[in-house]
Amino acid sequence: MQIKDNLSNYLQNRWIIGILKTVFLVGCLWFLYQKLEERSLSISNIDLPSNFGWVMVLVCLLMIVNWYLEALRWKLSIQSFEAITINEAWKAVLAGLALNWVLPFTSGDLIARIAKQQDKYKATSAAILNRSIMLFFTLVLGGFGASKMMISYDWNEWMIVLLFLLLSLIVILVRRYFPRFIFYYQKLSSGELAWIITISMARYLVFIFQFYLLLNLFLPYLRPPTLVAGIGWIFLIRSLLPLFFGGIGVREASGVLFLNPI
Repeated sequence: MQIKDNLSNYLQNRWIIGILKTVFLVGCLWFLYQKLEERSLSISNIDLPSNFGWVMVLVCLLMIVNWYLEALRWKLSIQSFEAITINEAWKAVLAGLALNWVLPFTSGDLIARIAKQQDKYKATSAAILNRSIMLFFTLVLGGFGASKMMISYDWNEWMIVLLFLLLSLIVILVRRYFPRFIFYYQKLSSGELAWIITISMARYLVFIFQFYLLLNLFLPYLRPPTLVAGIGWIFLIRSLLPLFFGGIGVREASGVLFLNPI
């Protein structure tokens, strides 16, 4: 009942969210246009690296690995209270990816996963567990990227200290209160939770490697730690803003913002 009420409230206020998403999209695309104009660049005169084709093939293969790991993680997360095949989990993951193109805060993924599960509350807790683990990784890597960007832009050192204090506070709160919420609806053994965290980390590393391959393809002169910090910053912005169309414009704009002083 509560899930239906929340969905109803979202639909009633969808025009507000639509305006916010449109403003973010237009603003990011305008920012990119201005940066291209400053350097007199156009897509037509960009020379592709010689190994472009092979890298793109590898990135696409890793995309399949990424989705499989996510499907496996979802299967393990709900198998304690509901049986599901890897094929069904795969379909739920792909449906969520499709819905994320039009719904904000990756809420499409949550809706797609709990739609076909009988126990909505336990399925919701499993989905929140998965997303919270990934969010933790994003906050840690994003904090590294944000601190790197602050140094690049010569921001005050106290802002860097404040950022890490904020991330530390989030970690403390998650450790203190998060397990109570999750395990109120669902009981996981330490072994099951360890597997879920391991698969989550493997998926996150695959995602980082995909992004690294693409950035290194066009920016081979940048050091790996700088590229990884940039990836963390982009992931962080992508996770915090209400976006649609798969985050088109925002990833690019945040990446340009990070790499501009470098």
